[in-house]
Amino acid sequence: MKLNDRLQDLDTLVGEWDMEASIDGRSMGRSTATFSWHDSRGFLLMQVDPPAEIAPEWQQNSPLPISAAIGLDDHSEGFAMLYTDARGVCRIYRMTFEAGRWEMQGQAGPGFHQRFEATVDSAGGRINGRWLDSADGEVWKTDFDVAYIRTNAEVG
Repeated sequence: MKLNDRLQDLDTLVGEWDMEASIDGRSMGRSTATFSWHDSRGFLLMQVDPPAEIAPEWQQNSPLPISAAIGLDDHSEGFAMLYTDARGVCRIYRMTFEAGRWEMQGQAGPGFHQRFEATVDSAGGRINGRWLDSADGEVWKTDFDVAYIRTNAEVG
């Protein structure tokens, strides 16, 4: 099967990562995020495990565990992420991944826009990002920060 070469851009994500979410510098919890190719290599799969400990203010609304699939539209050359989490949330995010930047954006309903922006240091094995939200898609505020630190570049 011939696959679009742009999918190879995602190879830098493959592996296991320690993931920590924080608000105003205070840890909300640490988890393990694993990225692996589907057998077809047409989709990159992401699984984020629930944390052993989670901040009390996040316990009731924690999205963990999270599952997602990242794919590519060969017509537009744009990526998309299909996302689901422990709260029963199911979303689609438009995504870009290039030149050390990872960005996603979507609208989860009227008056609720979301955006993710991160810098990817593949050589250093670190991703620093943040999720933002907006009522109008124009004025954004940080919801929470997230950092990924590579622990293993190989996944089963």
